[in-house]
Amino acid sequence: MAAQTFPLDTISKLLDLTPQRVTQLVNEGIIPRKERGRYELVPVVRAYIKYLRERAVKSDVHGDDYNAHRTRLTKARADMAEMEKAQIEEQLIPADDVEKVWIEVSQNMRQKLLALPQRAAPECFAAEKLVEVKAILKEQVYDALQEIAEIEVKVSEPIRASDSDTPSQSNAGGSEAPARPKN
Repeated sequence: MAAQTFPLDTISKLLDLTPQRVTQLVNEGIIPRKERGRYELVPVVRAYIKYLRERAVKSDVHGDDYNAHRTRLTKARADMAEMEKAQIEEQLIPADDVEKVWIEVSQNMRQKLLALPQRAAPECFAAEKLVEVKAILKEQVYDALQEIAEIEVKVSEPIRASDSDTPSQSNAGGSEAPARPKN
C-alpha cells in the first residue's frame, strides 16, 4: 500500500507555516518531498520536529553566551575592586600619574644637571687637588640623585569600582600635587 501524500496547503496548515516557508524548508533539505507539490505526512512532521529540536539546541548554546558575558562582567567588577584595594594600599598607581611624575622628575633632573657646572665651578676652581674636584662633583651628583629618591607618586584620580562609568571628581580643584618629596 502506497503512503498517502498531501498537498502543500495541507502541510503548511498542519505545521502552521506559510506555503513559502514550507517550500524554503524543502529547498534547504529539511523537509522531504515525495513528488512535485505532494508530501508524506509522517516524514514531514518528523523532519520538522527534528529541525525545531536542532534550532532549540543552538539557541541554548547562545544562552550560554549570556552566562559567559555575565561571568565576564562579574570578573571585571572583582578585578576593579582588587585594583581599588591595591590603590588604597598604595600598591597600584595609575600610569597617567606615574607619567606626570616622571616628566616632572626628568625636567627637574635636567635643570639640576644643567646647573651643575655653574654651581660646582667656583668650588672646583678653589680646589687645589683633583681629588677635591672629584669629591665636589660627586657631592653635587648625589644631591641631584637624592632628590629623585625622595619623589613620591600621589594618585590624582583614584580608581573606584563603584563609579567606574564616571570620572572621579576628587581632584576637581587641583589642590593635590601629583608628586612631592618623601618626609
